[in-house]
Amino acid sequence: MNIGFIGLGNMGMPMALNLHKSKRIDLLGYDVSPKSLKEFKSKKGKATSSLDELIKFSDVIVTCVPGPKQIKLLSIGKGKIIDQLVKNKIWIDCSTNSLTCFNLLKQKLSKKINQFVDATISGGNLKAQSGDLSIFIGGNKKTVNKLKFVFNILGKNIYYLNKPGAGYAAKIAQVSLCYLNYLSLSESLMLGVKSGIKPKKMLEIIDKSASGGYTSTRYGPNMINGDYDPSFFLGLSIKDLNLANEIIKLQKLKLPIMNLTSKIYNKAIKKYGPNSNHLKVIKILEQNNKLTFSKEGR
Repeated sequence: MNIGFIGLGNMGMPMALNLHKSKRIDLLGYDVSPKSLKEFKSKKGKATSSLDELIKFSDVIVTCVPGPKQIKLLSIGKGKIIDQLVKNKIWIDCSTNSLTCFNLLKQKLSKKINQFVDATISGGNLKAQSGDLSIFIGGNKKTVNKLKFVFNILGKNIYYLNKPGAGYAAKIAQVSLCYLNYLSLSESLMLGVKSGIKPKKMLEIIDKSASGGYTSTRYGPNMINGDYDPSFFLGLSIKDLNLANEIIKLQKLKLPIMNLTSKIYNKAIKKYGPNSNHLKVIKILEQNNKLTFSKEGR
């Protein structure tokens, strides 16, 4: 099977490399960044700087890009993905997309909708490297069944959610909880550290208690060592929260905690910029309380 992989970034690079290892796949990578293409080639991957070449090469096209803007640029227009989605060619989108953008894609795809699968991903860079991602899939069941071996290379927790677009909704709902959890964890740490408990000890207590879990284990150390996790950017966090707020408006939901979380993140991005490490949002809490976790000792 010829697979063209578009988006060799923080998540896409390790995903593409895992697919490249399979003897059943001939993979061609593409990215707008020459640096990413060079890195992919240095890891024995085959790459092209021509989107047209990649589309023509592929039986299956996989996109893993930041969001709706990039998806539309790649897929809509003459010579783009939808225009060249001939019979038996399949498009898998692993990006975190808005439902508004999906509705536009559905309109443009028209009768080609059964050749499209939304397969959003969760687990971060480490699980992308190990092939342990969670994947939320929407699309035609027969099409999805043809791609099972591809999804099994990329992930361990595979959820088929029936209709196209369901994968996008699942990812947005799931990832929203991450941002609530980061703020909640930082506040819990603040309660303990302000009461005289060292940050490392307080994190251990949280991690080993009923309130512990993936967030405290994976991201707690980044909160107390002061690097605020360089693997993800604050601008991407805001993008995800904006997608969640779009669903909130469309469904006329009342979600006060989500609303407060969005306000705090928007304040952080104004203060630190979109390219800041994503957990830098907790610096607002640290500054408001005149305490920095990384300076309190371990």
